[in-house]
Amino acid sequence: MSRELVIGSLRAAGVPFVIKPHRAVALTAETAAEQRGVRVSQIVKCMIARSQPGEVVVLLIPGDKTLKLKKARKLMDGRPLALVPPEELASTYEVTIGAISPIQFLGKAPIFMDPTVLEEELVDISSGDPLAGVELASKELCEFLKAEIADIISTRS
Repeated sequence: MSRELVIGSLRAAGVPFVIKPHRAVALTAETAAEQRGVRVSQIVKCMIARSQPGEVVVLLIPGDKTLKLKKARKLMDGRPLALVPPEELASTYEVTIGAISPIQFLGKAPIFMDPTVLEEELVDISSGDPLAGVELASKELCEFLKAEIADIISTRS
């Protein structure tokens, strides 16, 4: 269902993309990059966090970078922010951990994208299925998601 949602949403919006099937399950950025024949920096990690009042936010960073929650908190007016536990993501949002697509949260949560994602012309997001990814232009992804650009990676990445 997730894969159909992601692909259907892109098709309906007229966003050009390529489906990148895997030979094996890929649940990490490194494995996904290897399976898709791209650099880890082209993989977009989709991390889901929640603020103290319970607002969910989507944080998008390159596969070779590390999220800095302290920076992300500033986007939430300094409110505490923590990653949603994997078990809760799976049960509450019905997503596959390691194969979460930002498109699965479109219209359900604000989406923040680190500007370094846009340094790659083409990026790969998850299709929602650990056996395939979706490649598209980084600028198209940002526009389609209506993502807000924000510095959210660690400088030590």
